[in-house]
Formats: sequence, structure tokens, C-alpha cells
Amino acid sequence: MQEPFGRRGRLVAGVALLAVLAGLVCWAGTIPGDLTDSDHPTEVDVTQNREAYVGERVALGGRVVETDPVVIATRASGSGRFTLVNENDTLQNGDELLERGDSVTAFGTLEDESTLAVERTTVGDTAGTAYMLLISFVAGLWVAGRFARDWRFDRDRLAFVRRDDPLSLWDVIARPRGIGSGGDRGA
Repeated sequence: MQEPFGRRGRLVAGVALLAVLAGLVCWAGTIPGDLTDSDHPTEVDVTQNREAYVGERVALGGRVVETDPVVIATRASGSGRFTLVNENDTLQNGDELLERGDSVTAFGTLEDESTLAVERTTVGDTAGTAYMLLISFVAGLWVAGRFARDWRFDRDRLAFVRRDDPLSLWDVIARPRGIGSGGDRGA
């Protein structure tokens, strides 16, 4: 069966796809500041020069060190403390009140050098994040293994093609690449 666009068509389509993906990556950084909180000063900026950010919208991340009122420390040493106002009313991903040791990020307006009027609070879940990353890594290895087992790259056609006889783990370990009897195993 003749391919409609041939080798050059696939090459042009691949280059066009890469160009579109690169354009989307560049465009993602141009989203207006109202849609993301990445344009606002963070705890790194604010802690160094608090007076300069009074009255501005900021994003402060840290650990809860006191609960009545809620105070966060933006540095691991416990320094860089800020009191949060209305933090539990604006909590987005938790049903319970904030507790000591919770990792939070609070977005809002810095009222004075140590008080943040919170518009939105999110609680970080480090165990959930670690679990998600581990499961994603294992799933990625599984998908890569299945792809390598069932597909091969055909240099003549510049395309991935399904193997006639899928590889087994023993084929990969015991037999050096390119040695063996026929088929597409050595390709």
C-alpha cells in the first residue's frame, strides 16, 4: 500500500508538530497575571524587603508555626514569620482548619510588614505528591517497556512500526543486538 504523503510528508508533519509545540510552550508564559499567581512576589522576595511590598498582592509559602492566630514561617529555620488573616475562610483544598506543621501557600495583599490579608489559601500534601510522582514514574517505565517491546524504528521509512514478533525480556538480556535469526528482532 502506497502512503499518501510519503517520507517527506512525514518529515514535514513532524517538523510542523514540533514547531507548534514549541510555540505553545512559549505562549503559555504570556498568560495574563490575573489567571496565574506566578507574577506576584513570593516569600523569597518579600522576606528580604518587607516594606517594599506593603499594599501589594503577594504569594507566601511556608509552614504553620502557630494556629491562634495562624502564623507561617517562610524559612526552614522558623524565621520569616507572617500572620495570616481570613486564612481558614479562603482554604481551597482542605475541609479542616490549619494545624501546626501544615505546608501552606497563601495568596493575598500584604497589609503591613508581617500581616497578609488572604484571598486564597492552599495546603500542600507532601505524602500525596510523593505518591503521585512514584506512581507516575512506575507507569512511565511500564509504558516505555511496552513500547520498546512491541515497536521498532524503521530507518528506511523513518517511522515506528509494530514488530512481527514482540521482544521478550530474555531477548533483550541474553542476545546482543543485531545477532540472531531473521525477523525484525535485530532491527
